[in-house]
Amino acid sequence: MRKLIDSAWALIVGWLLLSFWLVTLAAGPVRRLSDTTWLFIIGWVLLIALAAAVSKCLPHDYRTRLRPGFWSFMVVKAFSGVYFTLLVVAAIRSTWRFSLPAPLALVSAILLIAAGTAICLAAVYAYGGSVMRLSGLKTDRLVTEGIYRWSRNPQLVGSTVILVGVGLIRQSGMVLVLTVFFWLAVRLYLPVEEELLERLYGDAYQHYRLSTGRYFGRRKANVAA
Repeated sequence: MRKLIDSAWALIVGWLLLSFWLVTLAAGPVRRLSDTTWLFIIGWVLLIALAAAVSKCLPHDYRTRLRPGFWSFMVVKAFSGVYFTLLVVAAIRSTWRFSLPAPLALVSAILLIAAGTAICLAAVYAYGGSVMRLSGLKTDRLVTEGIYRWSRNPQLVGSTVILVGVGLIRQSGMVLVLTVFFWLAVRLYLPVEEELLERLYGDAYQHYRLSTGRYFGRRKANVAA
């Protein structure tokens, strides 16, 4: 059954891409779009399809095996690859360029990128530099030290702040749109992860969730997150 579901998702993605190309071949004016525009159209179709696949694969794996399965891992990596390809192209080309005073854009971007990098590095340090723990493949203990004492999701906070900084320094509206998409995608995933963590760590995670903000801040233990 699991292989059948995976195959179905592959067929859906393939069907979407084929339909997209058939429509574009039939639409004469659309052929005049630039290569970059095509890249973003195809990229967004893939992102949405892969995000839908992730929303099906990961919850199933977390409920049955308490960790990502092979196909979930591959779909997440594919999503990340498409996302960062679009992000890099948008930043390099300043896609959907908007205008800001150069000093304001530069100073704001430097401060945001520095702050976001510091937050992400603090998260890595709290995990002891373990890539396995950071990626969720190693769950031997609940990390609540360091910056995790103040935020349950410092990687999300730091990455979002960095991306906003990149969008400002490149003055790219597309980078900012991709940043919002990134934040929303992870935000929708967080309840799934929190359910898994509660199953793994029980009362310890429940107390941590009630005492530490999802993004930043300490709170009283009797206040729901």
